[in-house]
Amino acid sequence: MSYSSEVKKELANIELNDCCSKAFLYGIIRYKSNIILTSNGLGIEIVTMHNAVARKIIALFKKIYNVNLEIIVVKREKLDKKNKYVITLFDNCKDILIDLKLIDANFSQIDYINKDLLKNDCCKRTLLRSIFMIQGSCNNPMTNNYHLEIVLNNEYDIAYIQEILNEIGVFPKYIEREKGFVLYLKKSEQIGDFLNYIGAVNSMLQFEDNRIKKDYNNYVNRIINCDIANEQKAIISAQTQLNNIKFLTDNIGLVNLSDRLTDAIILRTSYPDYSLNELSSVSEETIGRFISKSGLSHCFKDIEIKCLEIKKNRNIK
Repeated sequence: MSYSSEVKKELANIELNDCCSKAFLYGIIRYKSNIILTSNGLGIEIVTMHNAVARKIIALFKKIYNVNLEIIVVKREKLDKKNKYVITLFDNCKDILIDLKLIDANFSQIDYINKDLLKNDCCKRTLLRSIFMIQGSCNNPMTNNYHLEIVLNNEYDIAYIQEILNEIGVFPKYIEREKGFVLYLKKSEQIGDFLNYIGAVNSMLQFEDNRIKKDYNNYVNRIINCDIANEQKAIISAQTQLNNIKFLTDNIGLVNLSDRLTDAIILRTSYPDYSLNELSSVSEETIGRFISKSGLSHCFKDIEIKCLEIKKNRNIK
């Protein structure tokens, strides 16, 4: 089962009171239904890919409006082969749509949101829950990208939904695509806040747990990569220093060098694979005095400068 399916299954098990039940059905019909005319009269058709969502819709219609619905399960042979659930309602459709203020008495569609139905915070929360259940998806937090989206079929409601989410510190963006207007979140913290707000607490905790594990693994990998890069850099630097020491030995010898440069050379030739930190840590026991990492760096820089001067004076490339 996908992560989105798990979230929707959890949401479907949340019990609703009457005001929230109407807000839920309002969201389902407004954002996912088709209003159809048949020989049986006006009908409402709702399609979902999730069994738990289909059962929730049917149960609420029966609870609030005491109507009978038909459900057809369509088995898909292509794509992911998931079942498609087609729910059809013919009983009292006009009265239901008018009650929810989705149409007026003249059968004209009402574009503005029925805010009278959404006065309570719990109803606003339920509206977003229903929209996500029927039109939303969320990537598994263990994937490379964090992404939650809700597809809206009109632009009227975007500002209202953004307003609700802005109140809890969630700031979705939206883009128009072929399938509709897509409201989306990319930041993991805001996705977690959204899931918590609509009531998917267990899914939110799973999301946060997986996100922390993923971020920790990424952090460890970055540390390992940095360590490897630093080790490679130290090896290259040490080899350069050894090459410079050999050049001085072959061309002028080491007799006339200062004591500090001589000490640095002794340390490097004694421990050719050590980093400057490691050379510093063994300096006192090796040469009888402590030389800091910074001091060693200056010594090897001075040795490099001497090499360059000799090459320039002797026209050596």
